[in-house]
Amino acid sequence: MTVLRFLIILLLMLNILALAAIQGWLGTPAPSGEPERIANQLNPEHIRLSSETATGAPVAAEPAEQTTAASPSADTNGLLTSEATPSPPDPTPDPAREAEPPTLAATAPMPPAAAEPPPAEAASPPTVCQAWGGLSADEAERLSARLRRIGVTATRSRSETPDSWWVRIPPQRSRAEAEARVAELRILGVTDTYIVPEPGPTQFAVSLGVFKTESRARLLLGQLRERGVRNAGIEPRMTTAHRIQASLPVAQLRNVEQAVPGVGAKRQACTR
Repeated sequence: MTVLRFLIILLLMLNILALAAIQGWLGTPAPSGEPERIANQLNPEHIRLSSETATGAPVAAEPAEQTTAASPSADTNGLLTSEATPSPPDPTPDPAREAEPPTLAATAPMPPAAAEPPPAEAASPPTVCQAWGGLSADEAERLSARLRRIGVTATRSRSETPDSWWVRIPPQRSRAEAEARVAELRILGVTDTYIVPEPGPTQFAVSLGVFKTESRARLLLGQLRERGVRNAGIEPRMTTAHRIQASLPVAQLRNVEQAVPGVGAKRQACTR
């Protein structure tokens, strides 16, 4: 019984508080009805009356020139409703738009252009090292000049080589002594003699023969000794031989050797 009484008293106090709130006794303005509620709404100029037509279809929407289309919802009791917020765009995908491939941004960095390879240098013709030996001074000079003309630097050297072998009796102090030696040779049966008259280290020498090979000279010397000639001997006659060595294109060999006739027979490969 006590609990029921407490609930009745509590319900009564709640009703009194509700009445005070509605009348504004608690310091808050009392609501003045539906017109004030409409005035407090956002965009009140867009509010339209909504009702059902005879066929049950809603009132047509506002013209397209309005920025936001009104979509009033019909109330079965004919109450006023505020304009709905703009509806989101149709989520149905556009097939034509989906078919378009995505385009790259205009600001995407372009790949660096590949550097052009440097032009290939023309292959130089093959060269060979050749040497020309046994040349005279004139032949060596002309061959060197022709090589310089085609831009080839040659290496030049010279050496003393035997040109022939001379069988002779050494030079005498005077011509009279040389003639006395010739008389002695005739007694021994040697008649092929010659006294050198030219001034120089061999003047008044008695020549007994000149040979291109050393073996022929030694053969004569042996025959003279068999006849009793004791003071005869062999002396090589030296000559200066020049040598030219150069590396040049094979195609230029014939052009170079045309400057010196016969020099091709004296050419050989370089010896390292």
